[in-house]
Order: sequence, then structure tokens, then C-alpha cells
Amino acid sequence: MTTRPAVTRLVLFKHGIAYLERSGPADSDFELSFRKGDMNDVLKSLSVGVVDGDATVGALAYEAPTDPDDELARRNLYLEPGQALPGLLAAVRGRTVEVRTADGTTHRGEVVGVDENSVGSGGTQRLLAIRTRDAGIGLVDLSAVRALGFADDSSREDLAYLIDRSRAATAGENRTVRVSVNGRADRLDVSYVLAAPVWRISYRLVRSGDAVTLIAMGIVHNPVDEDLTDIELTLTTGQPVSFDIDLYNARWAERAMIEESERGGVVPTSYEQAYGALDMEPTGAPPMLGAAPAPRAAKAMARSFAAEALAETGAAGEYFEYRVGTPVSLKRGTAAMVPLTVAEIDSAVTERIWREESGPNPDIVLSFDNSSGIVLEEGPAVIYDDESYAGESMMPYTTRGTHVRLGFARDLAVRCRRTSETTTVTTRLHLDGDALVAEMRHEEIHTIRVEHDGDAQTEVIIELPKGYDTRLMRGAEYLAPFEETAGHNRFRVPVSGRGKAEVKVGEARVLSRYTAYADLTGRALGEWLSQRLLDRTTFAELSAVVEHWEQARRCDEKVKQLEAERKVVYDNQSRVAEQLKVLHDGGEEGQVRARTVASLVSLQDRETALDADITTTRTAAADERAAADEQLRRLVRR
Repeated sequence: MTTRPAVTRLVLFKHGIAYLERSGPADSDFELSFRKGDMNDVLKSLSVGVVDGDATVGALAYEAPTDPDDELARRNLYLEPGQALPGLLAAVRGRTVEVRTADGTTHRGEVVGVDENSVGSGGTQRLLAIRTRDAGIGLVDLSAVRALGFADDSSREDLAYLIDRSRAATAGENRTVRVSVNGRADRLDVSYVLAAPVWRISYRLVRSGDAVTLIAMGIVHNPVDEDLTDIELTLTTGQPVSFDIDLYNARWAERAMIEESERGGVVPTSYEQAYGALDMEPTGAPPMLGAAPAPRAAKAMARSFAAEALAETGAAGEYFEYRVGTPVSLKRGTAAMVPLTVAEIDSAVTERIWREESGPNPDIVLSFDNSSGIVLEEGPAVIYDDESYAGESMMPYTTRGTHVRLGFARDLAVRCRRTSETTTVTTRLHLDGDALVAEMRHEEIHTIRVEHDGDAQTEVIIELPKGYDTRLMRGAEYLAPFEETAGHNRFRVPVSGRGKAEVKVGEARVLSRYTAYADLTGRALGEWLSQRLLDRTTFAELSAVVEHWEQARRCDEKVKQLEAERKVVYDNQSRVAEQLKVLHDGGEEGQVRARTVASLVSLQDRETALDADITTTRTAAADERAAADEQLRRLVRR
């Protein structure tokens, strides 16, 4: 059997998928071993092709997912530990065997069974009983057996099946795919994908004078259960679509079940990229931290990588790749850090950036443009300065040429705080079709105070979040931003050594409040008139509209009172009518009946009058509303 082709190339993706290529000669079948959990990906993607040679590739056979021990037990071939030979002989009862003993004698016959006899003190003798050619029974001491052969093909096939399934049972979680090769291939390629640990990246940023050296190291894990030697390694930022589908376990189509008739029983802080710079020239920007040489080990690391060892980078279709420059070897079950790039970053500066939600002390931020020529994947970054460790940050996913800000420490010598005052004033009224719209100006004045305990002058960048539909107020008393991002406005505040600074930032937005005409009040109209938001003509006309609505509301209240009285009258009518049913015409009872009839007539008259009043009052309310609507239409059209 040909040795399986070795892994020659490994491509790791950011979403937990590895693409492997194997290549080598082959002149017969060979086997590939996979973890059971990888079989779905392997069956989905496995490709085998002859690149050079006359060979052809046949079937790609693999072990079924059933348990090998269960399969052996179903065929009566499961052998208990320590009982291999007796168990095998018990499984071939009735079949012809040839047994050779230690003295060289060969016994041939059909297996009857194995007997056990006690001998001596606690000993056991096992005897194989076979039927001989003369129809007799022969006994063979199993302790003297040195070889056993099967005379029929069926038994030899069962033995081969026993060995094959036993090998599968002892393979643990590994599964074998057998590749059939007919002929000779000088080069045969195999490729497939399988799940793998996500490759990651870590950075070191080493300051030296005004420049920063960026070192990127890729962290990779060996995704297969074998040693990888001198392979080509590629790390890609791509995230192609990948999914899991169960191709390994057999799928059975459901069929209708027909039953026979029976008889009887029955479920850290990140900073956005600036996109609208207002004044990109820094004024009094603070220097980089310190001026001493960078830490020796980290600085030496940047010089230690040979140029050919670093990754070749570039776009690969929709993705960005790091193609490691030298072959990589990974022992089984190990991981490694591989150098990806060393790049010099020019014009890096430190900034002190304060956001209120981060506490009183501003972040110390390393700020630079990604001039490395590569796409920077998200990952931890350690910043070195002044011959020592300065802090840590998280590098965001950064394309080439994009500005980066990495907050790596807090400046405890600087304290910032903000207080705010808000006012809301109505600036304009206008009449809409259904309501009076009051436009109001909401102003919020932020006072920002900065205190500095250090000796040298510094500068703090204040980042204030943008409000919805809010604009900054202009004027000599308000500080203007020098830059803005998607979510913040950015302001520079210089502060002297051991000094304080105070600035104001104004924000304003326009609000609209809708008041239905029916909800207008004379008091509100009077206030708007005094504020000169209404002229006297409009005030008078709206006041007339309000009076109409008020009259209509009074009519509505009167209707409610009349309806309540009518209900009382109706209830009294019902009560009197019930009394009439039991009163007779003659005598004193007749007199009572006459008075009751007169009372009923009076109640009926009152009910009729109430009905008329209700109708009249409802008509009056409708007339008042119609008058209000007509006057409003004239006002809105004007």
C-alpha cells in the first residue's frame, strides 16, 4: 500500500476553516485518517486528482459511522478480552478447521464446540471437540494449538471482517478514507477542508525616536493529527461561506409501514476613524512618550527576522493574505507563532483623549496612519516605550492607509469633567392641516474643565458624542471641533503645566410639538401672543376657534346631563307602569290608579321634552365645531 501523500500546503481562514493540500507519488491504494467530527467537511470537499502519471483514481471508500463492536456482535464475532481463540471457535461451530498442535500433528474436522475441564488445584483445561472424517469426535487441547486454519471461504471472510472491524474499533475517534489508485502516479494531489482553530495575530509596536516599528506575529495551531513538515502556510482574512451538513451518517427515506393482521394480542475602548476633518494640523500636540531607546528584546526582534522569512502579503480575490515566506513545520498537537511583517510607521504621535464614560482620566493613545502596506487584522497590541513595557491595546481591523488610534494607558496627571445646562424655547408657530406646530430650540451648553498636575504643557482631545439631529453652536464663546468621526465630535483643549483650562461647547437641535386644535387653550394663546409668536389678528381668530370648541364642549357636557336625566325619567316610567298593572278602576284603588296615570303622563311629557333638548344641544355642538373647522380652514389657507 502506498504511503499517503504528505501535507504540502495549509491555508487557515478567520472563521475556523482550514484548507489542506497533499501531494506525492502513488502506485497503489492508500488511506487517509480523519477525526470522526471532520468527516462531514471531508465528504463535502475531498478532491483527488492525478497531476502526472498514467494512474486513475477509483472509489473513495470510508468506514460507516456504525459502532464496530456492535457490528461484530450482530455477526456473533465479538470476542471478549482474553477469550479470542475460544470465542472464535465458538463463532465457527459446524465449519471445517485444520488445527496444528505443538508436536506437528494436524487435526481436521468440523467444530463441535469448546469444553472446559477442571484439572489440578483450580486449573482449567480447554478442549476443542471436532467431528472427524470417520464421524467420530476428536478432542484437541487448546493449550497445545500452534496454528488454526479455515477450510471454507465463508470462515476466511468472517476472519477478514473480524480483523477489519477490530482495527476500526481500536481506532478510537479516527476514521479512515481509502483512496483506490489504479496504476502509477508520479504526482497525485489531494485537497479538502476541515474545521480548525481560528488563526490569530498579535502585534508589538516599538517606538524609536519619532518612528514606530510594527511587528505582526501570526498564531496558528496544527489542525490535523499528524506532524506537518516544511509546508507552505497561508493566513487569509477571508470568510467564505461555510456550513455543516451531515453527509457521514446514513440517511434513510421514510416509507409507509404496512402491518400484518394479528390474531390474539394487540424530543477595551475603540476609536472611530475621522471622516470629516475640520482642521487636521495639530496645534501643540504632545510628544511621544519618552525619548529613550526602545526595549532591547523587542527592538532586536524587529532586526532578527530575515526578509525572506516574513510573509508575502497582498490581495487574493476578495480577501487579503499573509503567505509565510519560509516553510513551516508543526508537530502534531502543537501551535506556533510565525513572523508576518515588520514595518516602519512614520509620523506617529501620542494623544490624550477623554470620553466622559471612561472616567476622569484621559486615555494615552498612539495615533498613526497604517502605512505598513498590509491589512491589519484585529488582535492584541503591546506598546513598548522608554526601554520598557508601556501598555496594551486592541488593534482594530484596519485597511491600508486608514488612521489608527490605540489607547494603551491612562494619564493620571490629567483630570477632566463636564457639566451641562439645558434650555428650551419656542421659536416659531405655524398652522398645519390638523394641528398647530410649535418649533422649539433645545440648547445644551457643556462646560468642560481640565486640570493638569504635570510640569509641561499638554493637550487633551475631548470627544463628545453626537446627538440625533443636533448641530454645534458657533460663536466666540464656544469651542469649535477640529475633527469629527461617525459618533463623536473632537475638540482640542491645551492646558499649561500645573494649570487648569475651561471651555464651553454648545449643541442645539430643533424640536417640533404638535397641538391638536381641539386641545388649544386661551392661556396658551395668550402666552404665545406675549412672546410675539402670534400676531394679534391670528390670535383673535384662533381665540374665536377656541371659543367655538369650548362652546361645543359645553354642549357635550349638557347632552350628558340631559341623557342622565332621561334615564332617570325612563326608569321611573317603567316603575309606574308596573304599578298600573296591579291597580283596579273602582273605589279608592281607582283613585290611586288615576293619580298614577297622571304621574305616568307627566313623565312621558318630560321624556319628550328631554329628547327635544338633547337633539337641539347636539345640533348646537355640531354647529360650533363646523364654525371652528371653517375658521381654521380659512386660517390654514391664508
